[in-house]
Amino acid sequence: MMAACPVMSRIALLCMFALAGSPTLAGEGPADRETDQLMEIFRDEIAREDCLWRESLTRLSDQTLDEQQKISGLVAYFCSQKNREQIVRGATTEDLVRHEVAQYDQLWAQDRAIAIGRQIRQLRARGVP
Repeated sequence: MMAACPVMSRIALLCMFALAGSPTLAGEGPADRETDQLMEIFRDEIAREDCLWRESLTRLSDQTLDEQQKISGLVAYFCSQKNREQIVRGATTEDLVRHEVAQYDQLWAQDRAIAIGRQIRQLRARGVP
């Protein structure tokens, strides 16, 4: 069930992008502000996923599970920097909701980095370079 959650969120994000971007992509008028924001979020998520894979391939392949968990936190922090800045942009130190959302986003990215490391180990165990 845990593995399905990221897949479902990706599918939901893709559907939102398709619904919001379809008039713009079809040339039915200029993009509105919400569509621009949604497209920016979509691009940022793709960039973060790319970064998580790239950094995980570099750093997580030959470590023990404990080492992977520590390193995945650093990978997630590095790859989520832009997302974190966008979430807390304009927030005050008293704005706990945005900071909490940023922490959950960080935890999601760390879990994703661990899952990617696991996938890399499985692929290498099968002999895939």
